[in-house]
Order: sequence, then C-alpha cells, then structure tokens
Amino acid sequence: MKKSFLSYVCTFYVISLVIVFSYALTATALNSDEIRNHLGTRTPYRFKSNKDDSKINFPNCKDSKIWMVARHGTRLPSVKDIVAISTILKDLRVDILLRNRSGKGPLNKEKLQWFENWSNGIPLEQENYLTLEGQDEMILLAERMQKRFPNAIKNKYNNETFMFRYTATQRAQQSAKYFTIGLFDKKNSQQVFFEPALKVDTTLRFYKHCDRWQKQVKRNPDTYKEVALFGQSKEMNDTLLSVSKRLGLDKALTLEQVVLMYRVCGYETSWHKYTKSPWCFGFDEKSIKVLEYYEDLKKYWVDGYGHTQQAACMVMRNMFDTMSKSGRNATFLFSHSGTVLKLLTHLELYKPDSHLKGDAMDENRPWRTSDIDCFASNIAFVLFKCKDGDKILTLHQEKVVKLPMCEKKLCPLNELKKQFHNTIHNCNFTDLCSIN
Repeated sequence: MKKSFLSYVCTFYVISLVIVFSYALTATALNSDEIRNHLGTRTPYRFKSNKDDSKINFPNCKDSKIWMVARHGTRLPSVKDIVAISTILKDLRVDILLRNRSGKGPLNKEKLQWFENWSNGIPLEQENYLTLEGQDEMILLAERMQKRFPNAIKNKYNNETFMFRYTATQRAQQSAKYFTIGLFDKKNSQQVFFEPALKVDTTLRFYKHCDRWQKQVKRNPDTYKEVALFGQSKEMNDTLLSVSKRLGLDKALTLEQVVLMYRVCGYETSWHKYTKSPWCFGFDEKSIKVLEYYEDLKKYWVDGYGHTQQAACMVMRNMFDTMSKSGRNATFLFSHSGTVLKLLTHLELYKPDSHLKGDAMDENRPWRTSDIDCFASNIAFVLFKCKDGDKILTLHQEKVVKLPMCEKKLCPLNELKKQFHNTIHNCNFTDLCSIN
C-alpha cells in the first residue's frame, strides 16, 4: 500500500506541475469568486476554514478536553467518476474545441488553451485517494486547532493523552496521518498510535452498516423524488441550455453531462490552488447555484432533515462518553461526508423552516453543502472547566456555533446531557438499524 500511495503522490505532483505551468499565463485573467463558493461537497476547505487561530478564552474557564470528527481532506474521484471523466468529458472536450476553433463558440484563445492542455491521468486503482491539497488541509487544520486550545491539545504526543481513529479507507487513514504531522511535526508523528480501523464501524460510519437506513433511505426511490423533480424543472432545463451556449455547443447538454462537469469543476478547483478547471467555464453565478441546489437537495433527503437520522446518536454518544471519562483529553476521529451531515442534523444545525423541495429553489436555505460539508469539514466539542461547572463549546468549520438547544454558545454540560438524554441512554445500534 505504501508503494501505491507513493506512486500516486509522484504521479499527481507531476500532473499538478504540468497543469500549473501550462495555465500560469492565464490564471490571473480568471475570476472564480462567483464559482468557488458553490461547489457543494467538493468545495475546497481553504475557502471555508477559519483563519483566525488565536486562543479561545472564557473568563474563569480553562479548556481541558476536545473531541473532534473531521471529514477526510480533498480526494480524487471515485471509479465511476474517473471512467466518466475519461469518456464523457474526453468526447465533450473534442466537440468544444472543434466548435470554438471554427468560430461557432464564444470561448477566447486563453480558455481554449485551457481545454487544449486539459487531460485526465488518474489511475483507477487510486480512486478516492487523498490529494496533496488534502494533506495540506489536515496539517493546517491541526496547527490552528492546537493554537486555539493549547491546554486540551498538547504539542507533545502521549498515548494516554491522545486518541486517533479513522475508517477503513485510504483517504481517512491518510487524513489522520497528516493531521498528526500538523500537531507534532513529521518526525514526532511517527510515534503516534492509531486505533485499528474497523471493517464494520458502527460509530464513524454507522449508516453503511445500518440495514434500516439502507432500505428506508438510501435504496428507497421515494428519497430521490424531489431531486428528480428539480432535475426535470424549467430552471434546470434553462441551465442545461445556458451551459451549452457558454461552451459553444449546438445542442443542449444532458443533465448527466452537466452534473459531471459540475463535479469535475469542484474536484479540479480543490486540487489546484492557482489554476482554474476549464470545466468551470460553462457556469456563471446563476447556473452554478442551480447545480449547487441540485446536490443540496440530494444530501438533504439522504443525509439530512429529509429523513430521521436516529443512528447518528452513535457518534454523538461517543462524544459524551469521552467527555465523561477520565484519561485521554484529545480525541480525533476521521470519517466521511455522510457522518458529518447526519451529525449536524442530529444537532439540529442548519435546519430549514420547511423541507427543501424540487419545484423551486430555496435561495435562503441554511442547508448549503458548500458551506457545511466541504472537503475536510469538521465538528468539535471542547470541554471547559469553569468555576461554575463544566461547559461545552461547539465548533463547526473551526467557528464557534450556538446549538439550538442551548441558551449560550458555552453550554453547561449537564444541560446538554438532559437535551440529549435519549442519545446517551437509548442509543442501541441493533434496535435502531434492524429491519422488523
């Protein structure tokens, strides 16, 4: 596995350099502000992270423990997307170049050069691998969190103080590894012990093994009704025509083609800090928001408030157990998008006033995956020992948030336990996930 990963790093680095140098002359001419903040779950964390890493203080209180779950950093696509990129987008690229070279499209020479230089060289065996950007995300996240909570997160590793755990995936394992480099530097991070990854992890990836959720939500056609409705709407049809026109094509692209372009626009924007994906050229501010809503709808009905996410109590209970026990005072868990979104739902954060629907876009929705579930998204709970009792501070994307069930941002632990009584005492995976 080490050989494969090292080979991937070298390959990806070479590809990155080629793209950077090929596009360097035109990079300054591109304005990505209207695109980069609407890339859904493939939005890079550098656009959403909290750069203020100053120590977080409260009068008469001291940070003593931290529990944090993080989505893995920026990754490569799945096998399905890699195959689609090398077939669907490869053919589309030829059509775009032919149309625009013959003067039948609006793309200028600079943009055409981006399409000329674009290529896909991702081996199938490296599907979902953590990228160089993903490594950076984890290192920088760890450094900032340590500066904010220096008492809870010591700068010297001790097996009795720290706990690191990840799912049985390369991207989560590597995310954990680079996070520890951010905490302890490369040399000292070699001493870190990681909890063995579980093939059946009912805490970090509970939904994958929850038969009831798989049947009633994931594989239930009704779950995708609103997504399908929006995919057939006039708004989406207008978007497909708009994207086609912006690329100079003489017929409307299909929904599958445009969604793939949107996904690759996100991936390539995440991978490369200083260049722009040519597949973003088909979008303007209006069309990118339509594609963002299309993805938000799916995530809302699969992982969010569209259905009850009771099994998320598994990961939340882990937090309460950690805070209540003596011993390790810094716990870091590395998981996936589905875990983060379901936990946010369990915490009642970013809940719309009503269900998101496919017949009209909710422009003001708080449920926006570009903001709440980008690459390296994270949720942290910090225990403060205060003169008037133990209190919990909640952070999302490194920003302090007030839980709806708490009066203040710094919430008394006993009050929080009362609010999550069922989570703590009535959370049985077998009962929640068995199909009667």
